[in-house]
Amino acid sequence: MSREIHLTSGPIMPQLVRLCLPLLAANVLQQLYNIINSLVVTYYIGDSAFAALGVAESVMNLFIYVITGACMGASVLIAQFYGEENFPRLRQQLYVSAVLIGGCTLGAVLLGQIFLPQLLGVIQTPAELMGDVSSYLRIILIGMVFTFTYNYLAATLRAVGDTQAALYFLLASLGYNLVCAWLLVAVLDMGIQGTALATASAQLLSTLLCFLYIRKRRAFLTIHRGDMRMDRQLVRLTSSYAAVAALQQSSLYLGKLIIQSAVNGISTAAISAFTATTRVENFSQAFGISGCEAIAIFVAQNQGAKKHRRALDGFRNGAAMVVGIGVVFSLLLTFGGHALVTPFLDGDGASIALGASYLLWMGPFYFLSFIGHSYVGHYRGIGRMNVTFIGT
Repeated sequence: MSREIHLTSGPIMPQLVRLCLPLLAANVLQQLYNIINSLVVTYYIGDSAFAALGVAESVMNLFIYVITGACMGASVLIAQFYGEENFPRLRQQLYVSAVLIGGCTLGAVLLGQIFLPQLLGVIQTPAELMGDVSSYLRIILIGMVFTFTYNYLAATLRAVGDTQAALYFLLASLGYNLVCAWLLVAVLDMGIQGTALATASAQLLSTLLCFLYIRKRRAFLTIHRGDMRMDRQLVRLTSSYAAVAALQQSSLYLGKLIIQSAVNGISTAAISAFTATTRVENFSQAFGISGCEAIAIFVAQNQGAKKHRRALDGFRNGAAMVVGIGVVFSLLLTFGGHALVTPFLDGDGASIALGASYLLWMGPFYFLSFIGHSYVGHYRGIGRMNVTFIGT
């Protein structure tokens, strides 16, 4: 189906583009999960449910980006070991990552279920939305186990340069999610819970596809009994890489959660507007995150192969590409805000005006986050996680 990309020789920019495009497609498809749910809820349930979905997803996204950040951070070590061609160490690292990040995910899911009412109270969830938000999140939190397993397996494939396989599986699960969400909401009338069930089961499908592919086509990534050792050095390195990357990846969404708390105290129209602008921002951020991940993988493989000059050249080429895309999005958000939020708000004039105003103020500064993504990819790739921690 696809093969690993060895990034330690050959022309740099074509390799970066080839590496980045499947990552970008995967990140955009990941955002389409939320967009599909938003459109189904808007057209088959109504404005109140859309506002509830926005509040719920502000919490859900924080969990998701902590998980994806941790998996991306740990995958830098995998890329380094792959560059060294140290496959026993690579498999041991996979085991350590699964135990540490998987264990933290299970703990977070349990705590989330127990303290969900208190969390929704802290972010000032309106009483009329509390029931829908709570029922949606209880299903989604269980599905976070599958979110972790998919991102863990997908990040592993990407670290060895196989960026296409996980993309195909994500595309399959997205098609399933679209059909399942429509069936559960529009046909079976399960309400907002139907969208949660569709999303959680779609993540399970993508996990199973990744697992079967690795077993059959990437046997060198299969963990054996002899690899199941919690090496102290790997535990320390994995904890450091995963924790800092999770913090960096989720910092924007932690800020979003704080802003969501303030917006929840204004009006339902403001909640809907903020939900729509978040959809637009998440889509644009997918480009920066993809560039960051591509730079990190390229730099890490070359660091592992001791080709430090090539790693630096890869960062410079990648940064030029990522920042250029950031400038384009700054212009789009500044001058096209009204058109960008309208599809999510079903003609709600007050919400559309608020959303367009938000993007007008945010747009001119948006390219700055793409500069940040470029540097994070570089420092993550060379293992200087302390720099990304301070920056975050």
